[in-house]
Amino acid sequence: MRSLLRYVLPLLIAPPIAFLILYPQVVRCARIGQSDDFRMLTGTGTGGVVYVNRSATARQQVRFRGQVLTARDRIRRFWGDRRGQAVLIYCPQQADYERYCAGGGPTFGEGAGCSIGTPWGASYLILGPDGNDADVIAHELCHDEIFSRLGWWRVKQEIPQWFNEGLALMVDYRFSSPDAWEQPGDSTQASASVFGDEDDDIMPFTRRPMLKLADLETTRDFFGGDYGHVMLAYQTAADEVSRWLARADRPGVPALTDAIANGDDFGDAYRRLERAKRRVRGK
Repeated sequence: MRSLLRYVLPLLIAPPIAFLILYPQVVRCARIGQSDDFRMLTGTGTGGVVYVNRSATARQQVRFRGQVLTARDRIRRFWGDRRGQAVLIYCPQQADYERYCAGGGPTFGEGAGCSIGTPWGASYLILGPDGNDADVIAHELCHDEIFSRLGWWRVKQEIPQWFNEGLALMVDYRFSSPDAWEQPGDSTQASASVFGDEDDDIMPFTRRPMLKLADLETTRDFFGGDYGHVMLAYQTAADEVSRWLARADRPGVPALTDAIANGDDFGDAYRRLERAKRRVRGK
């Protein structure tokens, strides 16, 4: 028993310690309730606790409360219910945002938002100076819904990053239309609305050859290139998920995560749900 404790116990303790050393922003997020720089924001509905930096003005706080309520309602309608319990952290100053979001995947901008999920189940959504917006918040909440339904390990090992990001774009109306799921069945309209022609900052990159989904499986694949690569990765993901959603319909989203939670392979379940709806419509 003594030998077991001597050799096995360090192996159990080392990974969490190493994770915290490598990702200090996780420690800051976990201790957000003890920070004098933040206060809890009430009146945001059910779900995870919401914290705002004390530098936020009264107007910013009022706006943020409303944006959170709108985003949470959008997630509930999109998924059929809402299970995410992520802690929301609003940092109106870029320097504070970077302290809590370093290393997180950006949501279209350095100061918008990012999500952090941990192996032990805690989830944090950090919103920056540009994150006081229902679209940004809904985008991050969608990531949290997948995390809450499948857990850290399954998301990392079984959910391709293109699907995770593409699905979040379906509730992010800066770059997609509600018609992609509010009025399903018109795949042309849903796909064409993603990254509309009026966006000069994004559309120049669409002249590049489209990326392959197989090259966007991991976080590193998705975010590892230059700005043009990342924007094209987002468009590739959005086009594919909007295409799938037009065929599988909105109930296909929770059905897919339920299937994966029950042990099904992502690719098999993804194709099966699309084919099942196609057969029903063909009758």
